[in-house]
Amino acid sequence: MDELLTDEQEVVRAKQWLHENGTFLVAGVVLGLGGLFGWQQWQDYKLEHAGQASLVWKQMSSAIEGDRSNEVAETLAMLESDFPDTPYLAQARFAAARMHMDKNKPELGAAQLRLALDEASDNQLRMIAELRLGQILLYQQQFDEALALLSSEGAGAFAGQYYELRGDIYYEMARYSEARDEYNLALASPAEGVISRELVSMKLDDATGLLVSAEVAVADSEIDSDNDNAADLPVADADNAANE
Repeated sequence: MDELLTDEQEVVRAKQWLHENGTFLVAGVVLGLGGLFGWQQWQDYKLEHAGQASLVWKQMSSAIEGDRSNEVAETLAMLESDFPDTPYLAQARFAAARMHMDKNKPELGAAQLRLALDEASDNQLRMIAELRLGQILLYQQQFDEALALLSSEGAGAFAGQYYELRGDIYYEMARYSEARDEYNLALASPAEGVISRELVSMKLDDATGLLVSAEVAVADSEIDSDNDNAADLPVADADNAANE
């Protein structure tokens, strides 16, 4: 009887607890299921959103290939307004920059890449934008701005490309010693397949050859200058200078 009474008491207690807390339990289950369904709906929305952005990007790519400038502008504007949170906007910026460069409009190309830099939340996209903008600045002979942009710190797998491009900039500035150093750093970069080692080696040989030629020219100029100075001296002084 005592055990039966105890069981009955437990049942009564359970019923009482359910009566007092049942509303909270039901609410918790509903909220949990609501969160689950809400998460699934969010995932479905993201997939649909990305799919729509992909279609707009494909339309823009087709417009670029067909040289339909108005359509390119329209689809890029659509990606900017409706899909800025997708990677397709950065791809569109890169494609637009290339299109402008093909039309010899570097200012417009650089503008797209600067926007890509401002919007980049991914470090890899940022580095790609920096490298492509650096190439345009090199083309525009804006050497100081290009060098300021292309810091190789934290470049990781892209370091070789940063060094090579910096070497190209120094080469165009006729600063062959710095160009040589950058090309050597590019070749020492551990990332394989990112740069053409054969091409960089050719650039290194060229910069080194020009550096040697420049040093020889300076040495010859100094000798000629000393000879000219000696020729301007009186005969006795010239003889003394020659003996010295």
